[in-house]
Order: sequence, then C-alpha cells, then structure tokens
Amino acid sequence: MGKFLLWFAISVILLLVNFIPVVGAENAGKVEKNVFTDSRFGFQITAQDNWKVKSEKEPSISRVVMTQKNYKTSNMPGASKSSSAVPTILILADTTSLSLKQVEESLLDKSGYLSKKSEFMIKLDLIHNSEYVEIRDITVDSIPARDYTIKQPYKKTGEDLRVHDSMYGTSVIIQDYLAGHVVLFKKDKNIFVIQFTSEREFFYPNEAEFQRIMNSWKFAKP
Repeated sequence: MGKFLLWFAISVILLLVNFIPVVGAENAGKVEKNVFTDSRFGFQITAQDNWKVKSEKEPSISRVVMTQKNYKTSNMPGASKSSSAVPTILILADTTSLSLKQVEESLLDKSGYLSKKSEFMIKLDLIHNSEYVEIRDITVDSIPARDYTIKQPYKKTGEDLRVHDSMYGTSVIIQDYLAGHVVLFKKDKNIFVIQFTSEREFFYPNEAEFQRIMNSWKFAKP
C-alpha cells in the first residue's frame, strides 16, 4: 500500500510538471513581414525581402539581428561559403546619461566610460583592430548621428580548389578585409549603435541595401 501511494504521488507530480507552462525570455521586439518594432526603445525598421530578421531575447542591449539570405561568396582562392562572412546588420540600444560624444569616445577611442561597455565591445566585433576609413555626420529619422566607415584586415588559411594533386599542397593564405559601418546616435536618454558587416568584395552592393534599410528607420510618434 505504501509503495502504491508513493508511486501515485510521483505520478501526480510528474503530471503537474508536464502541464506547468514554460515561461521563456521575452523577445526584444516584434517581427512582422520583415518589419521589426521595438516598443521599449520606440523605433521601427524594415528589412529588404532578401534579409532575415531575428529579434533578440530580453534582457539584452542587442535588439535585432538581420542577415542576408543567399549571399554571394568570394571567388578568392581558398574562400568558401562556410568561411565567408554573412552580411549582417546588428542593432544595439541602451539607456545612458552620457552624451553621444562620450559614447563615441568610450566605444571607438577606448578612452571613456560607458555602462555595459564590455557587452557593447563583445557585440561590436568589427571595430577591433580596424581602420576608420571615413567619419560622417548623418541623420536617422531626423536625429543627428555619426557614421563610421570601417575596414578590418584579416588573414586565414584555405585550400586552393584550382590546384589538384599538387606535391606542394593546396594551402593558400587569404589576405583581405571585412568592411562595414558603425552608426551611433542618441534620442532622449537612449543610445543606439548599428553595425553593418560585409566582405570587402561585396561591400558596395550590400551597402546600398544597408542604406535603404537604415532609411526606413522610424521613431514612434510621441
């Protein structure tokens, strides 16, 4: 009788566990037909049809990641789809009392202090060991912004598929660079940082799509 009661109690507990709803982390925003809406930071942005839009999970400074579908791969010796960088747009946001200039100094000049700076630096992988090609003043939905054009050199080893059965091997050293933009702006107490990354070979056509996506940025009306 005792064993039966124990078995019955365990069965009831397992049954209850199975019916308890699993509460997952909330999305940072809502995605509908390639339109991402972030109610917390009050903005909306629309991706092109050939871009995949994925909302991040709260709590996070990373709000949304957009990746290009069916992206082109490099024709350089040794390059392959698995080793080519996927064109990516990353949108980060946080609340800060720092000015836009102070945020720039903290992230790009490495001389200031920003709360969650380490989290930003982990996400902004394009700015590490990179060269700033151009710095421009632009606007995002009429908000003043700073746009850094960046290139990041890299070297990697690949296999030259044009060479077959060579006694010297087929390994080659690929020397190239990633290219992209880092855009920073502030609205009220919210700071926004957008990173766009692409292979150098396809930077300009992908940049045109990035600019169209950025031009769709809209803040919610007060």
